Amino acid sequence: MADIEQFEDLTTSDSAQGTAEPGGGDAPTIELEAVPENKRSPYVRPALSPLPFFTVNKQGLPELTSRSELNGEDVRKLLNKFGSPLYLVSEDRLRKDFRAFQQAFTSPGIETRVAYSVKTNYLPAICSIIFDEGGWAEIVSGMEYGLVKALGVPGREIIFNGPHKTYDELQTALADGCIVNVDNFDELSMIEEIASELSSPARLGIRINFRYGLSPWTKFGFSDDNEECQQALERIARHPNLRLDLLHNHSGTFQLLHEVYENSITRLIDVAKRARELGLAPTMVDVGGGFPSVNTLKPVFDVPGGSTRDEGHLFRYAQVICGKLQRARDLFGGRPTLVLEPGRAVVDACTKLACTVVARKEIEGQGPSVIVDAGVNLVPTACYYDHGVQRPPAESREEAPVEFRRPTNVFGPLCMQSDQLRERALLPEVDIGDPLVIDNVGAYCHTQSSQFIQSRPATVLLGPEGPELIRRRETWEDIFALDRVPERIARNPFNK
Repeated sequence: MADIEQFEDLTTSDSAQGTAEPGGGDAPTIELEAVPENKRSPYVRPALSPLPFFTVNKQGLPELTSRSELNGEDVRKLLNKFGSPLYLVSEDRLRKDFRAFQQAFTSPGIETRVAYSVKTNYLPAICSIIFDEGGWAEIVSGMEYGLVKALGVPGREIIFNGPHKTYDELQTALADGCIVNVDNFDELSMIEEIASELSSPARLGIRINFRYGLSPWTKFGFSDDNEECQQALERIARHPNLRLDLLHNHSGTFQLLHEVYENSITRLIDVAKRARELGLAPTMVDVGGGFPSVNTLKPVFDVPGGSTRDEGHLFRYAQVICGKLQRARDLFGGRPTLVLEPGRAVVDACTKLACTVVARKEIEGQGPSVIVDAGVNLVPTACYYDHGVQRPPAESREEAPVEFRRPTNVFGPLCMQSDQLRERALLPEVDIGDPLVIDNVGAYCHTQSSQFIQSRPATVLLGPEGPELIRRRETWEDIFALDRVPERIARNPFNK
């Protein structure tokens, strides 16, 4: 929610009346009654405060698809070459957003490490770009561990989170020098057993939760609202081959309130004091992810009045986190390492989904509607966000002025009524075969996409060497490649 400075109106009186003089037309004469000095409001010095969540363009509308983010490529030509629908990833935007995030949290006396949340989008090419920019990896499964190791990430740059880690996964990760954020006492017991066999101390973090706000994430980690966290610290302190490097809290997703992170860092600093009293020496503090992207939340999930993000919206979060951490440097060895685990804030805006209009309808009670060849199986986040939808300009067609665009419902091709990508997208009149571009689909759309009814499309990286295929289009054979039909019920041999 925006931090809006409130100003008192110093010009209002108890009685102000306008009277029109005879022959004076419509212009009234305003007479203000004098306010007694003892009833006047005190002077308040004006103050400016950044408004990161309440900015719109001059039309109050989302910007049209930026050709710079598409590397100057023509969407129609890309669809003709690679097929429709098609995911489009801007390498330049991805690199810029990663650098902007890291820069926002760069602060004197603090070592900042951005550990990318791999589950948000684990396309190998996207991960490789982030690791090339110096990002660490934040993983939550053995599958993700295998991926990031195959991409060349050393163990010391891997944060292993999550409420379920198998014994074998823990054994491999600890031997590799990963930092494992312990989630529960059963997991701690396995780690104690594994650490006894290691030649060097196991690097640990401890995941901590506490109740704050309307929906605290109490499923994960040890509660610091009771004795759980303290008991975990004491067990780690007693084990000769466990080393507590990090204190961790992840407070939720798409957090619009920077106060959530202010509370988080305050509580983690308090835990650090108690850890020091036990002889432990954490040097790293991890406030997790949950930072919002530029996407637009549906009103039901948004703050009253709506919220938007501008280029500087991360600095308010950084101010409360880094400011408190700087003042507590001694608790973390003098120069603390700040770990952040962003996902959508880094990868959401770099990816668009191009699709094609396949049908038009005028639906009673809903107005103009179109059906495109991409459904919610490719944009599962459409249930939470009003993704921007635009028709890219065509050289052969003059772009319609804003006032001639109509609120248009955009439906997908799936056989279910809920397959709606966007309600009331402001669009010009579209024809069959026209392309549409859906913005900000880089977070969770690849990892949570499904092959329900339709196979998944190709993904193209728009980089300095032109369009490059980074995931080919699926075929029906790909979808059923793992399946077998017993010979006794098969009409034809299947997948032998």
